[in-house]
Amino acid sequence: MTAEPSYVVAVDSGGTFSDCVVIDRDGATSTGKAASTPPDFSRGVLDAVASAAEGLGLSTSELLGRSLLFSHGTTVATNALLTRTGTPTGLLTTRGHEDAILIGRTFQKVAGLTEAEMTQVSRLAKPPPIIPRELIAGVDERVDSTGAVVVQLNEESLEQAVASLLDRGARSLAVSLLWSFLNPVHERAIRNWLERHHPGLPVSLSSELAPVIREYERGITVAINGYLVGQTGEYLERLVGRLDDAGHRRQAVVMQSSGGVMPIERARTHAVSLLTSGPAGGVMAAKALAERLGDRDVITTDVGGTSFDVGLIVDGEPQFVESPIFAQFQLVTPMIDVATIGAGGGSVAWIESQTGLLRVGPRSAGADPGPACYGRGGTEPTVTDADVVLGRLNPSYFLGGRQQLDTDASLAAMESIAEPLRLSAREAALAVARIADSHMTDLIRRVSVERGYDPRRFVIYAFGGAGPPHAGSYGAGLGARRVVIPALASEFSAFGIGASDLLVVSEASHPCRAPFDTAQLEQILDGLEQRAHAELSASGVPSADMTFRRFARLRYGGQVHELRVPVPRLNGSDEPLLAEFHRLYEAKYGRGAAYREAGVQALTFIVHGYGRLHHPALEAQASAGPQPAADAIVERRQVVFAEGPLDTPVYRSERLRAGNRLHGPAVIEAPTTTVVVFPRQLAEVDELGSVILTMGAS
Repeated sequence: MTAEPSYVVAVDSGGTFSDCVVIDRDGATSTGKAASTPPDFSRGVLDAVASAAEGLGLSTSELLGRSLLFSHGTTVATNALLTRTGTPTGLLTTRGHEDAILIGRTFQKVAGLTEAEMTQVSRLAKPPPIIPRELIAGVDERVDSTGAVVVQLNEESLEQAVASLLDRGARSLAVSLLWSFLNPVHERAIRNWLERHHPGLPVSLSSELAPVIREYERGITVAINGYLVGQTGEYLERLVGRLDDAGHRRQAVVMQSSGGVMPIERARTHAVSLLTSGPAGGVMAAKALAERLGDRDVITTDVGGTSFDVGLIVDGEPQFVESPIFAQFQLVTPMIDVATIGAGGGSVAWIESQTGLLRVGPRSAGADPGPACYGRGGTEPTVTDADVVLGRLNPSYFLGGRQQLDTDASLAAMESIAEPLRLSAREAALAVARIADSHMTDLIRRVSVERGYDPRRFVIYAFGGAGPPHAGSYGAGLGARRVVIPALASEFSAFGIGASDLLVVSEASHPCRAPFDTAQLEQILDGLEQRAHAELSASGVPSADMTFRRFARLRYGGQVHELRVPVPRLNGSDEPLLAEFHRLYEAKYGRGAAYREAGVQALTFIVHGYGRLHHPALEAQASAGPQPAADAIVERRQVVFAEGPLDTPVYRSERLRAGNRLHGPAVIEAPTTTVVVFPRQLAEVDELGSVILTMGAS
């Protein structure tokens, strides 16, 4: 007799490791970890599931056969865009507008660049086009700015345009016609024609993926989706096949950048929605934990093997970016605001030839060969190698003892930079760690201060396998009040992916000025809600498990950037909406910044539809009672800090209990990560097993 399904299984596939979290009906969690397996990441996903199943005393097929839900976060779309390995894509647009996505915006040369990168003005350039000019073709049709058809779609011009694109190598087509967000009739007609004459050819429509005003952003968004759907679809198809072979028979979903999951079938054709799949999972996990701990303002920091990701939760809500930038392309697809730099455990330390200065990152050793200490052929020094040399990582207890680290290889790698700098290997390792921590601190400041927030009033949540060894350092550098390291730190993004609901984002542009016609606004939002309801129903979500949130993007007259504002029930008056816009504007840009005299414009209306899935609550730990933290000490060893080598107690996380307190310096070893408590810091274990660091403790 088959056991009743009782598990939620979630896997976050990163550049270095794939992390798995399994949650049962009572909230108890089990974890698994395996090396990522590029180029076919699906193998690493199943390896991570197998690792978690082993911890539960089950086979992979038994675990998947008893799972209610399989949730997944992936970097496949991101990697394909950054490495330019997507599918050759052709673009169909309104005749006369073929060069719009090539011309771009005036700021495209500096889009997404740091201030330091912008200083080399003579070297600035637009990124190579995602679709070359020879793969862009115009068709005869025209819809005007009111949505009225003024020139009917000419099928003969369509046939000629498609033939030329396919002859030149296009294997996917993107369609972005002028004003199609107001009237998609011609885009839908093109898709119907392509389904009849070229069945199986991937087709992406701007009116479905980005039905909003702004011709360039809408065009580049659908172009990138067309570029990514081939590789993303093939990967998800392989994953579904592996899951099916392993015994999974129920729902499978994929994390999207907007903070919810979507059915895996839909994800195959909405690749542009997956660009921050994993990082979004970390922010959603932080939101769930923050609600439990009562934290309203949180900075999320995720340190993996290749990158450092930072997000913001303000007043309990994750912050969104309205026009995200990837590879210098500005998109219009909803995304949780996550900033990323190349700073992680695998970041390579190197000496700049022109200046002789020590640098760390952005290049990473990745999963293969990985840091030198992994023993897979890597010889370059990395942040992880520095942590080994400094005594912060235990070579015999990496991944809970499942992988032995090579200390001699780390020392040899560190010597390669220490000798030219006339430092010892230990001094070079300390310099590498401090530079990496400084990079992380700088990004947090940029994300918070440049958005008008003081990081000192936020709580920092630190996760990712390489986060807890460094959180005490960058937290202190920011002057943070507290740093929270979750019990599932290494698998925290996977937990967030497993704890997320189905999300459908339905949006439409309808430019108008206040005073608004509230009946018209309600009609627009009701229509968007009905569309979201239909999509959730198609995914099997009953109406009782649906909730909806309404937003509008508003701005003052004459401004370029909009602000996302929750829309209350208007009941015949737009005053509540305008009052909330004025409040949020001054909260973001400062008191007195609101320019009411310019009037208020609305551009786009959005509805988020959520479908509740099976998400048990986390299980609380037993309190320590009379058990002191000292009972969890397994050894003492020399660990190097800025103060020098210090005799440091080493604790095992599984032996610590809620209420245990310990003073730095200290090291807490968990099966999948290590928490370093720096001198003059206090660590306390809470009821969920999180380690809370308090800065400046005596």
